[in-house]
Amino acid sequence: MFLEALIFGIIVGYIRRGKISRLSYVDFNFIPLIYISALFYLGIIVINLGLYDYESFLYSTFLIGSMVLTGLFLIANLSIKYMFIPLIGLGLNLLSFFTNKFKFPLSPQAAGQIYGAEAVELLNKGKLLFFTSSETATLSYLGNIIPVGNWFVVSIGDIITALGIVLVVQCIMADKYIQNRGKITFSKDIFR
Repeated sequence: MFLEALIFGIIVGYIRRGKISRLSYVDFNFIPLIYISALFYLGIIVINLGLYDYESFLYSTFLIGSMVLTGLFLIANLSIKYMFIPLIGLGLNLLSFFTNKFKFPLSPQAAGQIYGAEAVELLNKGKLLFFTSSETATLSYLGNIIPVGNWFVVSIGDIITALGIVLVVQCIMADKYIQNRGKITFSKDIFR
């Protein structure tokens, strides 16, 4: 969903007559944090592919590490316009995750629509390792309860984060005051 938000932000930036090259001119603080977060997320994908033991504590560790490092990156770059919006969405997801013993609330109706009746049965029995039923969860309204077509289920935090990504990207692209680092500009009055 976040890749789609990035692409949509670029499209909106182009519509606003922005330039994609301006994204490279922005000096982000603590960039290594987002790279390490991406590596943790890659580890989560490997675990989800079944290439590692699901009972391992690494899934929760990688997920928490990825979310915390992303949050620290966002906090370090709050000076960028609209950067607080993805931080709010990430905070809502973390709150939901922590209050439900490191599991995400998942709506049985949405699970049935996206994944089928077998997933609903496993969810109700508590057999899905990383999810808990939103009917018994704390702060269930912050969980994965919103189906997007027949593709995936998202949370309110995911939607806010994606909206924030769109706003940040299009704002940077459309900002005419962001200049190329290599370009030297002079005031009109300097040679008088």
